[in-house]
Amino acid sequence: MADTMPPEWRAQLTEAFAVLLKRPLASYPDATYAAYAWGNFVQEVELDRHPGLLAPAVLAGDRVFADDNLVINDEHPPLRIDVSRSLFETPHGTVEGRDLATPPPKGWRVSAFRLASDGTLFDAMRAATAVGDGPTDLVEYEGGVDGEYAEALAGLDPALRAHLGWCCSDGLSGLPFFGPDPSFRMPKGTAVGVWEDQHGQWEMAVVMLA
Repeated sequence: MADTMPPEWRAQLTEAFAVLLKRPLASYPDATYAAYAWGNFVQEVELDRHPGLLAPAVLAGDRVFADDNLVINDEHPPLRIDVSRSLFETPHGTVEGRDLATPPPKGWRVSAFRLASDGTLFDAMRAATAVGDGPTDLVEYEGGVDGEYAEALAGLDPALRAHLGWCCSDGLSGLPFFGPDPSFRMPKGTAVGVWEDQHGQWEMAVVMLA
């Protein structure tokens, strides 16, 4: 599929993600990267057992899953989920959606939603930070930003800086960013960057896979 993202926008995002990760994206190994999201919220409202997750086209990866209730931030559009590579807990162990038995066993649930991306670190970070295909997709975060990141992001375009504030917040709202925290419970892979809100309602990670 052709890359339709404007080069100027890609360059801005690449710079912004390097600021968040504190190193250039080009310095990371050539590997597959993914963003996962999970937390108490999806269990409490039973989105981890949404019947739409079992649609054949969704499980096969032919169609992205989205639900108006499956959002991390009310200002952002619903998460776009690659169900085929999301992690399902079953009585027989953890499997990816594409490997789920047909019919699925009773007691299944999604333990970690994999956000739709193309396997690059750039696109995993774009999915995790809820940045769209262009500047018109940005939303303004009005909460407090962690002081370290507020200073680091100061040189970015103001609209992009205002959007990214929600994923490096001061902990009172938004998602605080903890970088590649080795103590963080990973759903899969090796941590590149991890986020967790103060109530445990949402956790998120960008990871390097094999």
